[in-house]
Amino acid sequence: MRSGEELLLARLRFRHLQMVAEVELAGSLSKAAAKLNLTQPALSKALKEVEGLLGFALFKRSTRGLQKTPQGAIVMRGATLLLKELHHFHAEAEAAGPEGRIAAVLRLGAPAFLAVSLLPAVVARLAKARPPIAVSLYEANVPRLFDSLLDGDLDALVTVYNPDSMSKAAGHGVRFEAIGEEDYVVIAPSGHRLARARSVEWGALVDEPWVLTRMPSLARVFIEDTFRRHGLQPPAPVCETDSPVTSARVVAEGVGLSTTPISTAREAERAGRIRRIRIASPPPCATLGLVYRTAAADHPRIAMLRQALLQLPGVRLS
Repeated sequence: MRSGEELLLARLRFRHLQMVAEVELAGSLSKAAAKLNLTQPALSKALKEVEGLLGFALFKRSTRGLQKTPQGAIVMRGATLLLKELHHFHAEAEAAGPEGRIAAVLRLGAPAFLAVSLLPAVVARLAKARPPIAVSLYEANVPRLFDSLLDGDLDALVTVYNPDSMSKAAGHGVRFEAIGEEDYVVIAPSGHRLARARSVEWGALVDEPWVLTRMPSLARVFIEDTFRRHGLQPPAPVCETDSPVTSARVVAEGVGLSTTPISTAREAERAGRIRRIRIASPPPCATLGLVYRTAAADHPRIAMLRQALLQLPGVRLS
């Protein structure tokens, strides 16, 4: 006798998943039915068939219409992820071709400062594998990266640990593996008077013009929390950016001070246009990590990414 799981695998079709995912995307049966070229009664009947296969209700039906059940929300999210993975591995197979030109396509997300500091060496190792792993690299702020991972548009992130984003990911089967730490520093234009001081207190910085990344970036959270810990009101920035890399370039033009990861500061220092300010009590450091969906932990894409990271000096996954 077949188990319930075997029966589900035998009878559930991608068409069923498409219907469920479209209801999630559209937000209503009528809009989903129009998108699928079905009548609303036909879609409602099909969804009841899916519920019969699954063994539980996807919706609560009332005079106010349909509302997702907790189980229904999980199924809809899972259906969306499965369909996106189907499209991805189809595109991946086409890219490989009959000759097996590539082993996989890794959709990797990272904040800009890691994309220019840590990841080039990782991408190089993946590209040198035989057959190579192709990388589609997406740069954005950390909250946007997590949204893309949860939506199934990215396979993994190499990013800073952001408590708010990780909290949002709770219940979505997401794993974080620490790979190291990154210090944050305060930078100024090379000719700034504070760049020549031996030690600077936070009170001397509060009235300076600041270039800051937009909330809820970790750099912005760090700098505002640090000012508050010293009993000071965080300064309003004269310029906001989406990336500490951009912030460093704006600082180099003499606009004001900023706080950036130390790797970003070092890159900017090489050009000779910014300098680090020696702070009496520096900002906290950030934890860097590899983030991926738990269900993909054993996928070759993730396995090869982990291997490439472990080949970097000082990297230990935990």
